[in-house]
Amino acid sequence: MNTPEFPAGFRDRLILKLITGFFRAIVGVAVVLALMILLLPDKVFLAISNYLQIIAAIAAALVLLYFWHRDGEQEYLLYAAGALGLWGISNIVWYVNILMGLRNEVFPSLIDMGMIASILVLSMAFQKGFPRKQIAPHILLGILVISLIIPLGVLATQGISAPALVTLLYFFACGSLIITGLNHSLKEYPNILIGMLLFALTFMIYPLREMFFISNLILPVIGTFVAAGFSLIVIGLLSISSPAKIV
Repeated sequence: MNTPEFPAGFRDRLILKLITGFFRAIVGVAVVLALMILLLPDKVFLAISNYLQIIAAIAAALVLLYFWHRDGEQEYLLYAAGALGLWGISNIVWYVNILMGLRNEVFPSLIDMGMIASILVLSMAFQKGFPRKQIAPHILLGILVISLIIPLGVLATQGISAPALVTLLYFFACGSLIITGLNHSLKEYPNILIGMLLFALTFMIYPLREMFFISNLILPVIGTFVAAGFSLIVIGLLSISSPAKIV
């Protein structure tokens, strides 16, 4: 008896719908988790948040690699996969250190270099995948000022130190990511734009939390921003990179 064959277009749409459904589910879980931050014990919240971030990052990297291979090896998908994969590996190492009781050694460290590099690689993905459209100079200037004034203020008040310099690198990388995204048409792709802004906002807050607000009960919520941000970026990238339509 012969196995019925499904048209290639049907298979593509089915795969795409399953993948986007998975990442939409991650966004939903991230939102619910964020709302429960004060209801869960801090260690439980941190564990769930980090598992969710790692799942989102590694799954996103694998999915983007698959579509890079399937859709003619478009370079920007490979860069995006590399960025998310590098971030996922860095966060796994971060969380392993936490589980080993090395909380005081996670910032600053080589882990931060991996995370900062992932931000810059994601910026390169947007440069390679989207046409350049110059936005209003005053908007870019405002982003640049925000990206510099806070870390320079940290340097002025705390002196030149490893934490202060790493904070400057985070802000520089995140500012570059936002400027690149806005300059390369991401406003036309709201899922990608919102995901990118959530990711950048997280890593402007993260070094400040590590330096000044480590005991704050609310700021760990930024971990949910990462999971949701990665998921939205992937949903947006797949909607434009694949010939199959997301329904």
